[in-house]
Amino acid sequence: MAHYDLIVLGTGGIGSAALYHAASRGLRCLGLDRFPPAHDRGSSHGESRLIRLSYFEHPDYVPLLRRSYELWDALDPSLLTRSGILYAGPAESDTIRGVLASAEQHGLVVEKAEPKDFPQYVIPEGASAVFEPDAGWLPVESCVRAHLAAALNHGAEHRWGETIEGWRERDAGVQVSTDRAAYSTDRLVIAGGAWSSQLLAALDLPLTVTRKHLHWFECEDPRYRHGFYIELAHGQFYGFPAQGGRLKLAEHSGGERIDDPLCASREQDPNDDRHIDAFVADHLPGVKPARLDHATCFYTMTPDADFIVDNYPGSERVAFAAGLSGHGFKLAPALGELLIDRVTGTRSDFNTGFIGLQRFTA
Repeated sequence: MAHYDLIVLGTGGIGSAALYHAASRGLRCLGLDRFPPAHDRGSSHGESRLIRLSYFEHPDYVPLLRRSYELWDALDPSLLTRSGILYAGPAESDTIRGVLASAEQHGLVVEKAEPKDFPQYVIPEGASAVFEPDAGWLPVESCVRAHLAAALNHGAEHRWGETIEGWRERDAGVQVSTDRAAYSTDRLVIAGGAWSSQLLAALDLPLTVTRKHLHWFECEDPRYRHGFYIELAHGQFYGFPAQGGRLKLAEHSGGERIDDPLCASREQDPNDDRHIDAFVADHLPGVKPARLDHATCFYTMTPDADFIVDNYPGSERVAFAAGLSGHGFKLAPALGELLIDRVTGTRSDFNTGFIGLQRFTA
């Protein structure tokens, strides 16, 4: 049985980053995944992901985001494009209030925006708008491949096409079994995405997997050079700078609950199409109604929409990330680093209590 200093289960956005951080510290490590690198079966695909500092979800994410900016730039300066993002919504909405609260607490640059300065968007009358110039976007598949390539350059092994059947902690370490082999390791990191409930079954985590739809529309309008996040009464919609005559957008709210991510349909959903078509017609006058492409991905949701990143209960050598709730990829390098800190006993200065497991087990 092959033995490693550390094994990572799942090598998508978070797992690939954890594998890199482990290998960069000189650990003999192995990454295992059912699917090939940068696959389209989970949550880390679809061309792009937004990244932003003025985090309306919770201000305690901001230090982790600052670290992520540093780590993305260190991994490959070409990955993070700082294009800015426009937020719009009611002044008392979670989006606007949260952005301003994070900006005030952490001294972030966020500018009040006037609708006349962004005529490419139809902002509802009476809504507030703010612009964060340091926000941007990441090429998601390239980021996963970059972390895996860097991990391999530091001596890591990566095996895909192996289905993880289980793991068990023993006095001498941890044993991992797949449909092809068995492995032993001193430390284990679990980054299972939509399969987290299976890999962490004994914890009975309150996770819900939701299928989400991504859409690309024809757009040659040069004004669409920023990301955007617009909160309306009936949903939250986000999008990316137009590139190559295409603009990607999606609805952050809503989604269809699924029971088995392996068998979930990848087809378009008529109800989602109607929501997106109406948003384009009502709020993006420079975007043509022709849909050029479509894809699906998964949100693995917690009840409060915050992550769970922690050690496995009672264990100092097993840690996991789960329930990233549709906003975790941008933080992948910092979360990967944090997971390796947790299983190696390395002190971290970040406040992570708000993403700890204890809030669901107290």
